[in-house]
Amino acid sequence: MAFAALLVLAAVHYGWNAREVAPLAAYDAGGHAAYVLTIADEGRLPHPLEGWSTFHPPTYYLLAAGVWRALESEGPRALMTGLRAISAFAILGCGVVAFVALRLLGYSPAIAVVAAALVFFTPVAQMAAVMIGNEPLAAFFATLALLSLVRLQAAPRALGAAALAGLCAGLALATKYTGLYVALACAVPFLRRDVDGRLVRSAAVCLACGLLVVLPVYLRNLSVTGTLTPVTRTLEPMRGIEEAYVLRPRRVGDYLWVPVDCLLRPSIIHLPDGPPRSGVWNTSMQSVWGLTYASLWYDAFTHRVPLRFHRDGVWAGPVLTLLGLVPTAVMLLGFGGGLVALVRQRGRSPDAPVVVMAVIGLVAVTVITWFAPALVAVKGSYLLSLVLPAAVFFARGASVLPTSLRVGSLVVSAGAAAAAALVFTTGVVFPAESGSRFIRGWEVTGSYLPGARIEDAARLVDPMWLPNRRPR
Repeated sequence: MAFAALLVLAAVHYGWNAREVAPLAAYDAGGHAAYVLTIADEGRLPHPLEGWSTFHPPTYYLLAAGVWRALESEGPRALMTGLRAISAFAILGCGVVAFVALRLLGYSPAIAVVAAALVFFTPVAQMAAVMIGNEPLAAFFATLALLSLVRLQAAPRALGAAALAGLCAGLALATKYTGLYVALACAVPFLRRDVDGRLVRSAAVCLACGLLVVLPVYLRNLSVTGTLTPVTRTLEPMRGIEEAYVLRPRRVGDYLWVPVDCLLRPSIIHLPDGPPRSGVWNTSMQSVWGLTYASLWYDAFTHRVPLRFHRDGVWAGPVLTLLGLVPTAVMLLGFGGGLVALVRQRGRSPDAPVVVMAVIGLVAVTVITWFAPALVAVKGSYLLSLVLPAAVFFARGASVLPTSLRVGSLVVSAGAAAAAALVFTTGVVFPAESGSRFIRGWEVTGSYLPGARIEDAARLVDPMWLPNRRPR
């Protein structure tokens, strides 16, 4: 009953924000929308290097193009809300799967409900839930795959679970490159000494179902670009824009320290000596894990909190980042326990696939940020596919605490989720921001990318742009 009420509350929260958040307020939302428009309007997949976001695998964009065609005649507000609904349902699905997985692993209802609340309302997840982009859908597929892997870990010869794990892992990888985290973790249940024909058959089914989805996407990438994973980061205007966020070359120390300033001034434009100034960044955010944490627990890149509120004296950010320390510490405790169990049980611990996926994800983010030193290359959303591992580790950590500490940590963690929900309910703590800033930015950017349709997409999803017609 408590989880059902929580699910309804999250759905209402997402529904409100889907209509009220400024158009194209999201990570690369204009580029994602232009990708969708190209499919919906021209009936083709764009070249991977044609636009801002066209290097991404196409699963999300094919689904969103169907929504675009269905809702375009209803006007820009309906279109924008419908596109955001894909992300909202994906994050809601992640929370449902997390709750089910924790109960299957034997954790108490109270722990499972609080963990699900964190899945729904930790800022990185609830912000993603009302953004136009592929990350929430990729996280949902990864979460489904991981649930099947947990079942396979206990019964590795179950062909149904193997097929579902492979299919969902393939869909995750066909939605975003971060699907690689769960795709590699698919090997864990099958790495055992008691190999027999049934185990080999199960592993083959898992692999075949994954390849069935993945091969068309990546073979196309290889045939048209010469690489399996093309990216636009080295092309203009993306390269020039990203270079503007480089403070200096990356250093090893950037991974070893988290300044207190990342908690007290949790955005890249929040400066200690006055209001934000164009091109001047919060140097504390050179800390990789500091910026990652700030973007998990607040609006580090100014997509939801209006620019004028990124200053000293506005306490929403510090309150959330400080409250978030408790569930984060509990999660890290559980992660450590999972690593110890993985080693001691030689890969046979019940949550071994979860631990391995998390390790792969953290290593991948470390490598990516080392070679891409720009502030905008360090986003908590790149870890969104690890939402189920985070929930499992939180539950593991909470379960080993003494009773009084466990109760206290659950209360504070629930309070952190509630506070985050309040802060990011548009119009409650912060007013709704005009979409003009985001629209203008993408229209200017679109002029550098002929054929990318960014300007068209920006106008079509802006409710203030009436009548609803293409400008070209």
